[in-house]
Amino acid sequence: MLQNKIFIRPDRVFNISMIISLFVAIFSFIIGTQMTGLFQPDLSSAQLTIFEVFIHNTTISLLLLVGVFSYGFISFILIISNFAIFGMQINTMISRVGFLLMANKIIWHIFLELPAIILAATFGFIYLCRKLSWRKILIGKISASN
Repeated sequence: MLQNKIFIRPDRVFNISMIISLFVAIFSFIIGTQMTGLFQPDLSSAQLTIFEVFIHNTTISLLLLVGVFSYGFISFILIISNFAIFGMQINTMISRVGFLLMANKIIWHIFLELPAIILAATFGFIYLCRKLSWRKILIGKISASN
């Protein structure tokens, strides 16, 4: 019989993990746009192949998933660094080539790459949210009668 037992609601754990990931990503992006003076790359020499981009994104996603074993610490650091650098690059590109050309260059990142990174980071934060389940935020009581 399961009477007044306390269970972690998996949907709440995932939702809280997603909120943490989104908050850290948006905050890092905003900080990155403000730190543009620290990042002045030579955009003419930055030519990557599709294979190099795929390997980089796969490596980052796997490291974000490994963040589960570090209570989300690895995910936290990788999300901060990736989105801060992304914010710096966006601001630099807008100042150098204009908004429309910049938007044309990054449109696929917005729809494919960034959500994949956020989702991988979400799974990195799940174990942290389960450990914090003793708080009333993530706990749901289930009462079953037989």
